[in-house]
Amino acid sequence: MLRWFRKNTKGIMITVAVVFIGSMFYGLSFSRFNDEGPKKPSGLASVNGEEISLQRYRELINRLAQNSGKQVSARDLPFIETMALGQTIDFTIMLQDARKKVRVSGSEIDSVLDNIQAQNKIANRGDLEKALKSSGFTLGSFRDFIRDDILVQKMQMKLREGVSVMPDDLREVRASHILVKEEDNAKLIMAKIKKGDDFAKLAKEFSIDQGSAVKGGDLGYFSTGMMVKPFEQAAFSLKNGEVSGIVKSQFGYHIIKVVDSRLRKIDSAKGNIDEILLQQKQQAGFNQWRGELQAKAKVEIKEPTLLAHSYRNQGKMAEAIAEYKKAVIFNPANAYLHVFLGDTYMTMGQKDQALASYEDAVRTEGGNPDLYLILGSALDKMGKKEEAGKQYKKASLIAGDDKALHENLLKVFQELKLPTEAARERAELARIAKKEKFEKELSSPAVK
Repeated sequence: MLRWFRKNTKGIMITVAVVFIGSMFYGLSFSRFNDEGPKKPSGLASVNGEEISLQRYRELINRLAQNSGKQVSARDLPFIETMALGQTIDFTIMLQDARKKVRVSGSEIDSVLDNIQAQNKIANRGDLEKALKSSGFTLGSFRDFIRDDILVQKMQMKLREGVSVMPDDLREVRASHILVKEEDNAKLIMAKIKKGDDFAKLAKEFSIDQGSAVKGGDLGYFSTGMMVKPFEQAAFSLKNGEVSGIVKSQFGYHIIKVVDSRLRKIDSAKGNIDEILLQQKQQAGFNQWRGELQAKAKVEIKEPTLLAHSYRNQGKMAEAIAEYKKAVIFNPANAYLHVFLGDTYMTMGQKDQALASYEDAVRTEGGNPDLYLILGSALDKMGKKEEAGKQYKKASLIAGDDKALHENLLKVFQELKLPTEAARERAELARIAKKEKFEKELSSPAVK
């Protein structure tokens, strides 16, 4: 699942948020934030002091789960929730800028509501409001939701409309740079360059951009739209071999040397070159706009579970564990918090603590077969095959008509070489198949 999300994140990234409004009518509920806990932090996260929308976050989780194309397991939730949080934060950042530059009329919102009613075969606004209540919306809050979507969409359209193909878009340059935080340091380095000191050696010694510093400041070839505006404008104004003055960007102070310039290679078989360049420049312009807003934004993640996910993704396991423990205090009835904690311990190689956390999960929600499966898997990895088998058997006893779980257990029992238990799973799968067939026949129109 993680591999799928990494591969498809770009395609899911919300740039025109209207596309996922319909998801609320599917009735999914992956969010864990309906429960109240003692002294729970207010809100999930804030951007520049503004709380992000819990409703938008929930709808993004639903959309990501639907787009995965497969059953979402508990262990997928940290990745889904982290992605949904990141996209909600990005949307909020874009929305804040859009509010300053574009406007939305009431008639535009009404038009979207009319389309939603038509697509979902809802007769009138009253019925729409009834449908919205199940997702935690009032008609007023839903109008606000739509307004924000349209604002971001309009901002993107404005960005696209302001883009045209220029001569510089037909070429790419290869440049090196030296990046420092303080302007005084940049002036001292510039003085050394003017004296004839080697640019590459100075980059290795002084540049804080470690990725390029080890290569003498070399950034390779890049085209328009790939660098921040001040850097791009300076680089494309230089001739081969020339060194810029001191260029300020949000990253610090740059000294740029252009090494080479050449025409870009564009595959004309993919379409009209001008159209290809325009689309690329529009996308690059959007990326620049969003990147600059992200660089300036002050983001605070407040909800402990989400903060723990963030730390975990950054490899900060001790910090993640501390936040998961806080989350357990705020929501002691959530068994999966113990699972996330156990997975983090397991990543750190602390198997005993991991096992204790998985056992806590089972104690918290003893009627959940997935938790016995998780505990059994942990015991299996620790070489405790007999104990693992006992947990798998418990999972089977309470799995009911969960076909996917029985299929999983069949594979597990086959791997553990437990033929009796494997045979029982085959029997369960046959029973479920027979039941599904019977239910299908009942729901089908009688054949005359």
